[in-house]
Amino acid sequence: MMKMTETLFLLLISELYSFQLAFSHFHHVSLSRSYEEAKEYCREMYTDLATVNNLTDMADLMASVPNTTVRAWIGLEMGDAPKWHWAWPHQKLNFSNWMAGQPQGLVQNSCAAMNLLGQWFESDCKLKRSFVCQGNINDTSNYIFVGNTKSWRDAQKHCRDLSMDLVGVGSAEENVDVRNVSTSQNVWIGLFRDAWKWSDGSESSFRHWKPQQPNSANQDCVAAVFKDESRWNDLGCSSKHTFVCHGPSKVVPTGETSTQETQGVTFPSTSSSSEEIPINSTAATSTQQLCSGNLILIRKNMTWMEALGYCREHHMDLVYISDQGAQDRAAAMARNATSSHVWLGLRYTCNFNFWFWTGSAADCYQNWAPGQGLEGANGCGVTGAMEATGGQQWVGLVETRQLNFICQDCAG
Repeated sequence: MMKMTETLFLLLISELYSFQLAFSHFHHVSLSRSYEEAKEYCREMYTDLATVNNLTDMADLMASVPNTTVRAWIGLEMGDAPKWHWAWPHQKLNFSNWMAGQPQGLVQNSCAAMNLLGQWFESDCKLKRSFVCQGNINDTSNYIFVGNTKSWRDAQKHCRDLSMDLVGVGSAEENVDVRNVSTSQNVWIGLFRDAWKWSDGSESSFRHWKPQQPNSANQDCVAAVFKDESRWNDLGCSSKHTFVCHGPSKVVPTGETSTQETQGVTFPSTSSSSEEIPINSTAATSTQQLCSGNLILIRKNMTWMEALGYCREHHMDLVYISDQGAQDRAAAMARNATSSHVWLGLRYTCNFNFWFWTGSAADCYQNWAPGQGLEGANGCGVTGAMEATGGQQWVGLVETRQLNFICQDCAG
């Protein structure tokens, strides 16, 4: 069952990754700060603390954080009043079919169920009921009734393990369809009530709580816990942790100074003395960049995380390879490297036991060297690289090694 869940998780990433790329990039900040200090930093330097819309965002957020990180603030915080949300992120609550006198709003966190007549009622989320899963919010014919009784949270996990979610109801017609597939039982639907809100004002209803969380009325801020599949935990806002921001950097390169200072925090400048030069040029710079099509070779040794940050700051992302043509173009760049290998945008997640691209949807194309990839002895902190010589095949290396790297989508 665990292997099937991991495979389905990967398939979900494949479906949704192109949407995620257009939304935002994440930036882990290793400073230890309170929640409010972290939020102020992110708003000053990027857009805001991280907003998470789906499991694809969670995979990208995980890729931005060193494997030694225990937990980090994200941008979910306690709001002023509880609201009803659909489990499907961003689904509008433009239809309801509550029973008379419902919802009662007796508790802050509650969930919605449908009775035999198709009417909705508020219920304790911990009660066990049958439920209905839905494969696509835009496909109202794709419903699955599950007769096993589970709590609302466990029912949602069951649906997500099938690359689905608890059913959303957007019209009277859809309400009738859900009632018809529920075989005359009270069932959970994907409606829940909580008071959490995103720091940047996003309406995303995605939640990824650890079991039994949130669990305290005095813990009004949220962190992702990376040793527990990056699931979330509510914490006291004054506790200090590293944090994850999202959005483009607001730092303006000066070209002169080696540091920028913001509110007493000193951090590396994003300015670069590099220049783009033709492949056959003999010009030398501290960071040489060779540009071919939409790929650029950075001939300076960096760790994988540093390379990822450089590419996202100055270009688009570390290179991703989806077919033989992309492999050939990257291989041509790698032959000009000054290191034995070059970093690719491949990362291994030990939480889910698979490799994924940080800058694109998952692809079937692979070019692993023998004994590498899923056949290799992979551990936490392993990332993908291409051989600079020979067959330019892919290998897994510890992310702290310092290598040249290839960025995607260079200027010109």
